Amino acid sequence: MPNVIDPETMNVDELPGIWSPVQWDLTEEERNHELEEQATASLLWAVDVPEAILRLLLDACDIERAFEPPKGYDPEQQGDWDDNLLTFQFKREIQLRKVEREKEYLYLEYKIEDLGYWAFEIQPEQISLYKI
Repeated sequence: MPNVIDPETMNVDELPGIWSPVQWDLTEEERNHELEEQATASLLWAVDVPEAILRLLLDACDIERAFEPPKGYDPEQQGDWDDNLLTFQFKREIQLRKVEREKEYLYLEYKIEDLGYWAFEIQPEQISLYKI
């Protein structure tokens, strides 16, 4: 469980990104595994880009079943919570703590549950990410 970005183990390749839905019969165990894998990908798609980047770089993408709304859940924006729906959330909580916007500049500060504070500085031709 890293708490800093590890460039030595970061996957980089030239392969195109593809995805195909499972097209064969699965055992119950295989079905549950595929469901969790797809839930993780869907959660990453649902969060904002800086949070997804942080989660991927810091290996903070583990998920768990959500039986009640997480802290900060907003029914007006996210809809009423439905206990009958199978819902997942990330195990590690990430909170956006600070946003500063100026012309051609964006500063974002996140608190990651047990990994401390991380900041993005985003400019038109440069993105900086660092632990603070």
